[in-house]
Amino acid sequence: MMTFVFSALATTMLLASEAPAPNEPERFNVLGERTLFQPPLAHPRSPEFALVVILNAGSDRVTGVMGSRIPFLNLHQGDLHLQLGFDAGVWTDLRMVTNVFGFPLTAVDYLFGLPLMASYGPFSAVLELSHISAHLGDGVLTPRDPIKYTREFARLLVAWAVTTHQVALRVYGGGQVLLHTVPEVPRGSGELGVEARLERWAAVQPYAAVTGMYQGDTGTFDVGSQLGVYLATASARSFSFRVALAGYWGSDRRGQFLGDALSRITAGVYGRY
Repeated sequence: MMTFVFSALATTMLLASEAPAPNEPERFNVLGERTLFQPPLAHPRSPEFALVVILNAGSDRVTGVMGSRIPFLNLHQGDLHLQLGFDAGVWTDLRMVTNVFGFPLTAVDYLFGLPLMASYGPFSAVLELSHISAHLGDGVLTPRDPIKYTREFARLLVAWAVTTHQVALRVYGGGQVLLHTVPEVPRGSGELGVEARLERWAAVQPYAAVTGMYQGDTGTFDVGSQLGVYLATASARSFSFRVALAGYWGSDRRGQFLGDALSRITAGVYGRY
C-alpha cells in the first residue's frame, strides 16, 4: 500500500514539473508576457509614453505623457488566456516659453487602474477599474480657480483582430460608466474604433487609427485619429515605438478644461511596453 502511495505521489510530482510544450506559455506566470489588450491608439487617455507638439496656428502647447499598461499575472487554460495588469498615466500640458528656458505647467491629469484582460482566438476584451483626477498648474495664462475633478469608473472594451495580406486589423467597441464623480455629471459613455497596420516591411510599418466617442459627461460626440508609422527597428518584443500625426475634434478631455470645444492637429513620438 505504501509503495503504491509513494509511486502515485512521485508520478504526480513528475507531471506537475514537466515543461510546457514548445511555443506554449506556462499555465500561470508573473510578468512573463505582453499585454493581451493594448489600449486604443487614438484615444486621448490611453496610458503610454509620448511627447506631442500641437501644430495649430498660434499654439505654444506641448503635451508630455508618462504611462504604461503593465501585465503582471497571466493564466492560460487551453485557448482561453486571462491577464491582470496595472495602468498608470500622467498627462502634462505645458507652454513653450520662447524668451526663457522653461515649460510652465498649465494642467496635469493622473490615471491609475486595474485592467482585467482576456483573449480567445481572434477576440479579446478588457474590463478596467480606474481612477482619474485633474489639477490646475501655475502656468495658466489667465488666472482661474481650479475645479474639483475626481472620478472612478468601469470601462469595458471588446475587440476582434485579424491579419490578412500583411495587414493587421483590429476593430473594437465598448462603454464606460462612472462609479463615483466630483462634480456630478451624466455617468455613461461609449466608443467605437478601428486600427490597421501594414506589416509588409520589417523596418517601417505604416498604421492608421480612428476612435469615435460619445461622452456622456459633456453630451458630445468626439473623434480622435492617428496616422503614422511603427519603427520596427527601434522596437523590441517588449516595447513598441511609433511616430504619428494625430487629430482630435470634440470636447476637451483635460479635467480642468472639460467641455471646452477643442479642435487640434498634433505631431508626436509614442512608446509602449
